[in-house]
Amino acid sequence: MEVVESPRDWVRTIMRHYHRFAYSAAMREGEVPRPFKIRDGAAFSELTAPLVDLGYRYGQLIYNPPFHEKKSPRLGPDCFRFIKPNDLIVLATRPPIDDKDSGDKKRMPQSCTDLEDQIFSKCQKYLATCTRSHIKLGDTVGADFEWAYLVFQQHKGARLKSHRRLTESKRTTIPKGTDLSIGFFLHTKTIPKYGCGLVVSFGMGGWETLVWNRIVRTRYCDWLRDPVFVVAEMTIGEFPQNSATLDFVDQIKPTILLEHRIR
Repeated sequence: MEVVESPRDWVRTIMRHYHRFAYSAAMREGEVPRPFKIRDGAAFSELTAPLVDLGYRYGQLIYNPPFHEKKSPRLGPDCFRFIKPNDLIVLATRPPIDDKDSGDKKRMPQSCTDLEDQIFSKCQKYLATCTRSHIKLGDTVGADFEWAYLVFQQHKGARLKSHRRLTESKRTTIPKGTDLSIGFFLHTKTIPKYGCGLVVSFGMGGWETLVWNRIVRTRYCDWLRDPVFVVAEMTIGEFPQNSATLDFVDQIKPTILLEHRIR
């Protein structure tokens, strides 16, 4: 007798999930990290809304608390067996790839898990250096790019201060008061060892990340379909006092500086 799959079995077979890769919010001295104290929740919701239309369902919160060698063991690949090749890891926060040794005052601690290592390994092809104070693009995307080395204000926002090419020491300084910010977007088909897709979308501060991901959702959601690396500039100010929503972001006109299609 021929066995016919039910529609429910078919859906289960092709089901794809997106998982939130989340970092701990800044902790006061003595405060204990908890999964409900995480960064960029609103930015994440903006970014992932279009994924439902692409056939994804929400999977898991992957929480990345600060790693303490004496207090907790490193989490290996066995802890992430739920991740399937058709799944997507979504990070709506700047990845703290080089924060530990940056000397910046605003740093995020790594979780030092096996999954974080693999995500960073993939990101580093495009983000050779990634800290709160500066971003240096990898040669793959930055070799002929005028904005390949970017320096950012660290206090009272994350305004772009200067940019230059990788091969030049002379930099272009951005005049104060321009409120020029940068958004980064990376979508790759696979990451090492896990085989799942990866989306990383962020600005250099919380406000910039929220605005940028709103822009991605409303104008560039096709980036969630095909692998791409993007650098864009946008001029944003403070949240308008007479606004209860993010509708005002629709008036911001970003400029795509680099759109590198990943094969």
